[in-house]
Amino acid sequence: MKPSLLPKTSLLSRLGLALISVVAVVAGFAIASLLLTVLMVAGLGFAGWLWWRLRRLAQRAQCAAPTVIEGEFTVVPDYPALEARTAPRPEPLPSLTRGNRRVSRIRR
Repeated sequence: MKPSLLPKTSLLSRLGLALISVVAVVAGFAIASLLLTVLMVAGLGFAGWLWWRLRRLAQRAQCAAPTVIEGEFTVVPDYPALEARTAPRPEPLPSLTRGNRRVSRIRR
């Protein structure tokens, strides 16, 4: 086996290393907690601002259309009509009598 390359540390240096490690972990948790708190407050502030704007927008929309008529409806299919929906027939031409023969002659 190879001998250790690191020199033996004293008790005081081990205690100092342990103390610095504990302080570093506590400082990390404190900074993380502080950062989380700041982000939570910023998020809640943004959510409150957004809620306020949407509330104001809903009030304006309600003022624009204050009446809402609620009801039910039924879709009725469009069945074909029983009557003819064609254009009305034109009136027949007057029959040719002796009095109006000169007016028009119909050739067939």
